[in-house]
Amino acid sequence: MAHRRCLLSLARHATAIISQKKMPPLSAVEVLTQKSNPAITIPNSELSWFSLWSHSRHFSSSKSEDSETEVEVEMEEASDVEAENDNAASDLGRDYSPEEKEAEAAAIGYKVLGPLQRSDRVFKDYEPVFAVVQIGSHQFKVSNGDSIFTERLKFCEVNDNLILNKVLLLGSPTQTIIGRPILPDAAVHAVVEEHALDAKVIIFKKKRRKNYRRTKGHRQELTKLRITDIQGIEKQEIKTDRKPLEAAVKNPEKIAAAV
Repeated sequence: MAHRRCLLSLARHATAIISQKKMPPLSAVEVLTQKSNPAITIPNSELSWFSLWSHSRHFSSSKSEDSETEVEVEMEEASDVEAENDNAASDLGRDYSPEEKEAEAAAIGYKVLGPLQRSDRVFKDYEPVFAVVQIGSHQFKVSNGDSIFTERLKFCEVNDNLILNKVLLLGSPTQTIIGRPILPDAAVHAVVEEHALDAKVIIFKKKRRKNYRRTKGHRQELTKLRITDIQGIEKQEIKTDRKPLEAAVKNPEKIAAAV
C-alpha cells in the first residue's frame, strides 16, 4: 500500500508539471490527434497533454445493458405466456366435430360411450385379473374396482362410460398375455367419477447478479376414473364354500351342573 501511495503522489506531481508547460505547435498536435475519440470533443485552444493521449474506456457491462437484457427477457416471457393463453383459448373455443372428437380421444387412448344410466350395473365383484393400460403418456396397472387419476380427459363429463383401448398387458392367476405393443381384442371399462385439481406446485426462477426472480404456481387438472371391468382374458371363477355358520348353542344341563 505504501508503494502504491508513493506512485500516486508522483503521478500527481508529474501531471501538474506537464500541464504548466506550453502547448506544442499545431503541426505536432494534428499529427498526434489524427485518431481522436469522437465521444470527447475539446476545442483546439484548450488542448492539453491529457487530450492528446486520451482513449475511450470500454467496460464489460453497465446498468443500462443489464436493464435492456432484463426488459428483453421479460418481453420474451410475456410473449410466450400470451401464445400459450391464445392456444388454450383457441382449443376451448373451437367446435369439434364428432369424428374429430373420436379421433383425438382414440389418440390419447380412450373412447366415450355415453352417460351412465340408472339401470346400468357396472360395478361387479372383485376378479383376480389385472391389466396395464396407457392413457396419453402414462401407464397404469389396474384391477376391477381400482381408481386412478389421469391428466384431464377432454370430451367427457362426470358419470360417463369410457373404454380404455390401449391395453398393453393382461394377467390372471393362470395366464399372461403381452401385447405387441397393444392387445387389439382387450378392453378396460371405466367410469368418470370427478374432475379435480392436483396440489399446487411452486415454480421459482432466479438469475444471479441480474436482480431477476419470478415465482409462479401451477395446479394440474386431473380426472378420476373408476375401473369397472376388464375384458379380453379368461377369468377364473372364485370358489367359495358357503356353509352356514352354526350358532353356538349352550347346553342347559352343563350350565346347571356347573352351578
